[in-house]
Amino acid sequence: MSQTCRTRDFSFQLPDDWTDRSMIAWAGPSDNSGPVAPNIMVAYDRPRPGEALGAYVNRQMADLSSRAQGFQLELRRDVMLSGRQAVEVLFQWNSGAGMVKQRQLYAQLPDGRLISIVNTAPAERFAACDQQFLAMLNSFTWPAPGAAA
Repeated sequence: MSQTCRTRDFSFQLPDDWTDRSMIAWAGPSDNSGPVAPNIMVAYDRPRPGEALGAYVNRQMADLSSRAQGFQLELRRDVMLSGRQAVEVLFQWNSGAGMVKQRQLYAQLPDGRLISIVNTAPAERFAACDQQFLAMLNSFTWPAPGAAA
């Protein structure tokens, strides 16, 4: 076990062949007016062998559209995330407790893993939350090459 997971609050050892699929989530203040509080979540995943970023995103959207009630894709485009190629999607669906809207950005890391950054808010409040979401996304940076993780 030579792989170490370090956070602000703890660390532990893992086998080298285990994949980091951690998630980081932050929630904004809730006014209890919708199904969720505005939030941002960052998650890691691995694409299938040989699967390109665009194909991975297509697979994720196909899965969501088949499972999410009332799924409506509003936007899918190639973008840059702090100088790295990424794919952005914007969609909404009915959570059962109300309409939810999400922006998801996907980018590939040098080691082959993918990172997704997800902004979520009640659909009717998404536009009001979007200024904060975009400020967070615009502050996003990658570590310098060779910098310690």
